[in-house]
Amino acid sequence: MVTLRLFDRDRHPPDWTEIIRPGQYVAFSKRVDAGGSCDQDGRPFASAADVTCLIFDDLAEARAFCEEQVTRAAAVRFEIFDSAGRRDPPLLVIVHPSRIAALDGNPRGIRVRRWAAYALLVGAVPLFWYDYQHDEGMLIFPTVLGINMVVIATRLLQLNGAYVHAERLRQKRLAEQFQHRQR
Repeated sequence: MVTLRLFDRDRHPPDWTEIIRPGQYVAFSKRVDAGGSCDQDGRPFASAADVTCLIFDDLAEARAFCEEQVTRAAAVRFEIFDSAGRRDPPLLVIVHPSRIAALDGNPRGIRVRRWAAYALLVGAVPLFWYDYQHDEGMLIFPTVLGINMVVIATRLLQLNGAYVHAERLRQKRLAEQFQHRQR
């Protein structure tokens, strides 16, 4: 593992993206609560010039190190990328087990959004029926409310679909990394 400042004018090359080699992995640490950059122990950097990343030669080594660090400092989140850097979403996001619910696309959040969407869809039906049965469909408010409930439910289901799709792509990229390493 190498700790490297993201940008150092005195270093040649100055940018970390020109230093990392194919087959290496980079880990960035952030605070889980605020999302600001921090060191591997969760301490915020004094200035933007002090921000560092961790470069590993092996994905398993990067994962093991990050998992060990989050057990020591629960407020830290690690994002592990391949040598392409932040061009693609992270291969792995490592957080303390108590913080998993705070991640976007976590399984519990997907279930809650799915059930909320179903409840909104079921709740919209009586509103449409009520408006249709009373005043020959001229109440308007129940229909507008029902339409909004359907739109929100659709958006929640779409969001879940996007999270599931992103997770499939991440799993595929991760599998490709392991296959590439075994060659």
